[in-house]
Parts: sequence; structure tokens; C-alpha cells
Amino acid sequence: MIVSCIICICLSTTGIVRRAPPESIVAFQAAKIAEQTSIGVNQNILFEKVNLNIGNGYHPQHGIFIVPQSGIYSITATVLHRNQADHTYFHGAIVHQGVVVAKLHGEYGEWEASTQSVLIQANAGDEIWVRNVGPSNEDIFGDYFSTFSGYLIWDI
Repeated sequence: MIVSCIICICLSTTGIVRRAPPESIVAFQAAKIAEQTSIGVNQNILFEKVNLNIGNGYHPQHGIFIVPQSGIYSITATVLHRNQADHTYFHGAIVHQGVVVAKLHGEYGEWEASTQSVLIQANAGDEIWVRNVGPSNEDIFGDYFSTFSGYLIWDI
């Protein structure tokens, strides 16, 4: 068995401080398999194929990550906007507790992928998800091109 140990070295006003990794592991990764069509404004984007869900925080039926342990999380979303002649651009967002943290963009008339990575300080029970912020009637391509993932960097 191979065991790895990571020590975070942080600077403080009193000098360098060694910080151990979180006591428990929390990580998830999910992908879109099926195309999601006619997505309305503020509708969640569902990443239904769960590839990793340590801590059981990700809920694919709603596309929501419910934080199982307070801490600082690295969250990444990639969305492939499908080219539709009758559609405009796509704007999506990574959302934490109803507040937009970062936006994703897909251009009109193009097959275009957009990725955002953010760090979020979250409390146990907080919700993080990806949603369409406009316009309505958008399509997101599946086939593993669109993904949503996150992991606990350290607990607080």
C-alpha cells in the first residue's frame, strides 16, 4: 500500500507555518452523458454520470454538491455549448449558496467549451452548483465534454 502525505507550507505574520492536509477526504467528479436541452434561466445543469463521490456530497439528480465538511474547496466546471442556428450565446455560472462565483460563456453559432476554476470557503450543508444564467432555451452537450468537479483543500 502506498500512502502519500502532503504538508501545506503557509506564510503568516510570524513566519512559515506547516499545515497538515484535511482529516478526511472529500472529492467529486461528474460528467454530462446526455445532452440537456431547452435549459431555462436559473435552471441547474445536471452532470448525471458520477465518476467519483468521496464524502457523498454530489447529488446528480439535482446537479448540486452539498458540502459535507466545512473548508476551502477547489471547484471546476466545464460546459460545452451546442451550436444551434436558432439559439444565442450561453451564459452559465458556478453558484455558491445562490450567489454567482464565476461565469461561463459559449458564443452564438459556435461549438464552444468554457471552463472556470474557483476556490470557495464553504460550511457543511452549503450548496454549490452550475446553472444557466441566460438566455433561456439553451442546450448543453453531453458525451463527457461537460464536467463538474471539486475537492476539499483543507478543513477549517
